[in-house]
Amino acid sequence: MIRSRRELIAATSIFAVAALAALCCQPRPSVPLVDLRAPASVQREAWAAGAALGAVRLVGHDLDIAAALNASRSLFALPEPTKLAAGSLDGRPGFQRGYLAIGGESGLAANLELKEGFCYGYEWPANAPVENGLCGPNLWPEGSEGAPWRAELTHYFHAAAGAMQRATAHMAEALLLPVDAASLLRGGERISIMRLFHYFSAAEHAHIAPGKPRTGSSAHTDWHVATLIAQDGTGGLQLLGADGAWVGVPPLAGEVVVLLGDYLHLLSRGATHSPIHRVLLPPERRHRYSLTLFGYPSFDATLPAEAAAAAELPPSHTRAQLAAAGAFNTLVNGSDPQARLRLAEEAFGDLVLDKWRGVAANRVGSRSDRAGSDAV
Repeated sequence: MIRSRRELIAATSIFAVAALAALCCQPRPSVPLVDLRAPASVQREAWAAGAALGAVRLVGHDLDIAAALNASRSLFALPEPTKLAAGSLDGRPGFQRGYLAIGGESGLAANLELKEGFCYGYEWPANAPVENGLCGPNLWPEGSEGAPWRAELTHYFHAAAGAMQRATAHMAEALLLPVDAASLLRGGERISIMRLFHYFSAAEHAHIAPGKPRTGSSAHTDWHVATLIAQDGTGGLQLLGADGAWVGVPPLAGEVVVLLGDYLHLLSRGATHSPIHRVLLPPERRHRYSLTLFGYPSFDATLPAEAAAAAELPPSHTRAQLAAAGAFNTLVNGSDPQARLRLAEEAFGDLVLDKWRGVAANRVGSRSDRAGSDAV
């Protein structure tokens, strides 16, 4: 029986190492399925496998995925001038909210990410003072007030945030994580962000950055607690397995995908894995649509000093993963104790703002696009 917090942390770390070792023996692991309606005892095994891989497929969430995807298609079908007028502006309150044109950002400067996007979140009152650089009014396209697609997307944001809260609480309970399950996302309600994406096939928009390698989303880890992804039937989302092989995440009807992030990996003392992942471009004459909710902790959250300095923290990624991924974007190098201490000394929100500025600086035509600024 585990009697103390220290014993719980040690047991959790042993579980993480054992799970990762078991995963290494499976060349192409499948992504486990979690049903939020199932008893905790039934969910436990799936969450354990998901913690080692860094992802689960989720059902029992009550989300109307089809309606939300159709609403996003309506937004992206708006005339180009209308979308560009709602463009995301660097440095404005609610950083990165609004429309992202093709080539408007990239996790790695070496790549052209052939997609357009739209970002929104909590509906901050227009005249209310903002609390930090991640708060602020949503930047909806002009004339969209009262549009059914906008109402549907607003509803989906709140529904997805609720599903995320339930999923992370179930996960923390199932894995006996050394964290307060209810507080994982507390305080992040107003800064968590929904990112809609529309991916194009590789041959389209040939005039944009000709000769530059094209992808959907460059290899990266997610920086926060967890990500909830709804995707259409096109496919393209891949995770990097422990053996260095890319694992496809099937876009099955009624399922959403939960990816676990860097912040949770460190907060849980390595009991959860933050997977390197990417999105491939769709086949010729196909497009891909997805809705991605980034679940943040509070802006001022800091990592407990003992978690940042934990000597028993297992490596963030295997050698095979690092070799297969090459350059990839991540919050901090979880294997470097000095890098982890930044999360104990600086607010999560400030670190994430710095990361978003770097991604925006990698847009086509920017100075870093010409010079290169890949992050590892």
